[in-house]
Amino acid sequence: MKIQIAERQPARVAYLRYTGPFGEPVGRFWRARVAPLLAEHGLLDCPRYGIALDNPVTTPPDQCRYDACVELPRGLSLPDTAETTIAGGRYAVSHFKGTSADIGAGWSAFVAAALAEPAHRADAQRLAYEHYPRGASFDVKTGMFSCELCLPLGS
Repeated sequence: MKIQIAERQPARVAYLRYTGPFGEPVGRFWRARVAPLLAEHGLLDCPRYGIALDNPVTTPPDQCRYDACVELPRGLSLPDTAETTIAGGRYAVSHFKGTSADIGAGWSAFVAAALAEPAHRADAQRLAYEHYPRGASFDVKTGMFSCELCLPLGS
């Protein structure tokens, strides 16, 4: 697994919150609720982010929270969404390609590999996230998608 260290800029985002089991249900949430909202406002090609707010190992599946986010162009707000800023700073970053059924294992392998480096320690003050840059791929037939996994690192 290739891991890079990157300095990420803060991002102002609008988000919709999903509560429930991670995996394929999150993919359905993106397709059924988030994508139509983005299409309605011409934001399908804007950078997107996925933020798991709970650890599925320690949180019951029906209580896991996930924010599906879109980076907002300056001066724009979206109706019926909340807004926040994703913190900038130093992150370990790795490319992921797979399905929503694969991403949990992808995250586990990535975090283990990133934190195996003695100089890296997670920054508990910032959240890890998935970054879907402009042009990120998604195959409707197979459910395969690509993104960057981003783990905040302390200094």
